[in-house]
Amino acid sequence: MNANGKAAQAPAVIKTVSDPPRPLGIRLATIARSLVVLTIIAVATVCYFAQAVIAPALLALLLSLLLAPLVGQAQRLRVPRVAASGLVVLIGVALCVAAIVALAQPAREWVTQAPTTIKSVQHRLSSWRGPMQEAKKATDTIEGLTKEDTRGQQVVVQEPSTGLGSVLSNASKIIEGIAVVVLLVFFFLSSGDNFLRRLVEIAPTLTEKRTVVAIAREIETEMSRYLLTITAINFGLGCATAVATAVLQVPNPLLWGALAFVLNFAPYVGAAITGLTLALVGFSTFDSMPHALAVPGAFFLFAFIEGQLVTPTIIGRRLALNPVVVFIWLLVWGALWGIIGLLLAGPLLACFRIVCQHTEALRPIYVLIGDVRLDEEAA
Repeated sequence: MNANGKAAQAPAVIKTVSDPPRPLGIRLATIARSLVVLTIIAVATVCYFAQAVIAPALLALLLSLLLAPLVGQAQRLRVPRVAASGLVVLIGVALCVAAIVALAQPAREWVTQAPTTIKSVQHRLSSWRGPMQEAKKATDTIEGLTKEDTRGQQVVVQEPSTGLGSVLSNASKIIEGIAVVVLLVFFFLSSGDNFLRRLVEIAPTLTEKRTVVAIAREIETEMSRYLLTITAINFGLGCATAVATAVLQVPNPLLWGALAFVLNFAPYVGAAITGLTLALVGFSTFDSMPHALAVPGAFFLFAFIEGQLVTPTIIGRRLALNPVVVFIWLLVWGALWGIIGLLLAGPLLACFRIVCQHTEALRPIYVLIGDVRLDEEAA
């Protein structure tokens, strides 16, 4: 006690408050996210540098899933799997060769005339713009004066050599790539369930073996059904485009139907490229503005019906894709593999979503890339 009879107070102890240690679960989640990002970067790098190997393999895998139901039907008729696979592949190759032979000549003509067609369209559009004709005349006058100034000078222009060797080299590479894809499709179809058996052997317990078999069967069935459905829808769009262009008296309507069928495998981008191409064809073929606009207009009408009514009705929301994710996915694969990446991006994204749907660890990705809400998924 002090002189006043009061008890002396103990001096206050100052404690340093530090941040509590982060739980182990949060640290593991951060490490897992970092590993996922690094894995994505590594996969993208491998895909970029190994395009010559991975792209044919993926294309062959998708084609084998598309043709697998036909092989199954042939097996039900007591045809051996190897023979059924070879027969299906031969029929597919024959159909593709027939289509290429039928469309090669008109396609070559249109590609050769593409620069002239673009200039013709530019000239026609400028002639349809009345107020801009004065500026066009002034530009032509300036170009005429420039030509008069250089009339006395001899200009030597060296045309780039076409290089028969380079043409043959490119043709041989294309043929080699097609042969690789065809052989891989045959091997995928003829191997059947060998890969699935290997997965079952790896699984340690009987329950896990049954789970692997069930998931693999369901994924294969849904992916085959999806690819068949999308191919049938795109074929219908191609047929409608061919009929419309034939009715509008556009030359080579089968060529434009085939173009719409192939490019529509690339969502959004394919339809835009087909519409712009048909716009060039319309403006270069017809003198009337309404007639020229009717060519791309008919296609865009069919594409709108297909994208907004037919595909959502047939496929349903369960396999629908988020448009934002689709666009980003297209940008990534287009930057990696160009036009081949654009054509493979849509089916690959849909197949990846099916895999995520049946894998519990990838369930959040399934909801993210799909056009479905959490409450609908829970229901």
